[in-house]
Amino acid sequence: MLRSFVIGLSLLALGGGLLGLVAGGGPGMIGSMIFGLFLLTGTVFERHYHRNQRQIPGPGWERTGETFKDPTEGGVVEVWFNETSGERRYVER
Repeated sequence: MLRSFVIGLSLLALGGGLLGLVAGGGPGMIGSMIFGLFLLTGTVFERHYHRNQRQIPGPGWERTGETFKDPTEGGVVEVWFNETSGERRYVER
């Protein structure tokens, strides 16, 4: 949902900048277009998927008790959590 909102916002900035430029808004509209382009590019190409690890993480990591079957690789995956960083890791069993 947030991703869709950010993409919509970036398209609005791009379109508004382009419309303003065409309507005679001057070079000030280019900033809006650049902002929209950066926002769109960053959102579309952000990294979503982290491959499962095969080794248990080091110190500071706790097992959450969550397990699930990985639909892409077919194995059972355990979830580990680092309270300091808030990061989650997925380890194949």
